[in-house]
Amino acid sequence: MQVEPTEFTEGVETEKEGATVEEEKGLKFTQEDVDRFVKDRLSRQEQKIREEYEQKYGRLEMVLKAGLETDNVEEATQKLTDFYKGQGVEIPETKLTARQEQILAEAEVRDVINDGYDEIVKYVDKLAEKGADNMSAYEKLVFTRLAEERGRQEGMKELAKIGVGKEVLEDNEFKEFSSKLNPNLSIKEKYEMYEKMKPKKKIETIGSMKTSSSKDNGVKEFYTIEEARKFTREDLDKIPELMKAIETSMAKWK
Repeated sequence: MQVEPTEFTEGVETEKEGATVEEEKGLKFTQEDVDRFVKDRLSRQEQKIREEYEQKYGRLEMVLKAGLETDNVEEATQKLTDFYKGQGVEIPETKLTARQEQILAEAEVRDVINDGYDEIVKYVDKLAEKGADNMSAYEKLVFTRLAEERGRQEGMKELAKIGVGKEVLEDNEFKEFSSKLNPNLSIKEKYEMYEKMKPKKKIETIGSMKTSSSKDNGVKEFYTIEEARKFTREDLDKIPELMKAIETSMAKWK
């Protein structure tokens, strides 16, 4: 946002012939001035916090690093915990409510998403290696949300390759349709099936209204959701009647 030069009026007291006189002096600040003032203020505040931390905890940090042979906070904490538990000291566990864990998870998810797709992939892969059984409730919340976001972004990239906008992912009809398909199909394959099976308006002329008999090709008149999910895009391309039968069956699914 561009800040227009702003005029501030400041009272300046001067001594004139033994009397106090109030003079007004106009000051103008540009966007660059404002940015510099904010940056300087934040820098001073950051330096103050750093100095206060060093005064309070600098010596403690050096002792812990020397004694525990690590400068990793999590590792140092675990070593101290294991040591004191071995001495019979009961260390209370920090417990968060489900609501607190959810709030922290949402904040973590926002930060990771803001860092970009590559960071999302790293975070999701790292938690996946850990395994669901070893994840905390907090980590499971973060993993689920980031995995969903990763899938969404990868789906957008796939659709972009075939000239389809990201808005299709928010289309209720497409979401309902894709939810009934084999989950192993890519978003691109699901969309291509959706386009082929989506009802299209057809205007037939009298000359085109002909009846024809088709030979038996093993296609049933009705397929359940479970049966339809087993077919791949290649199956549907190979047997056009199969796609038509599934399309007709979908109207009867509940």
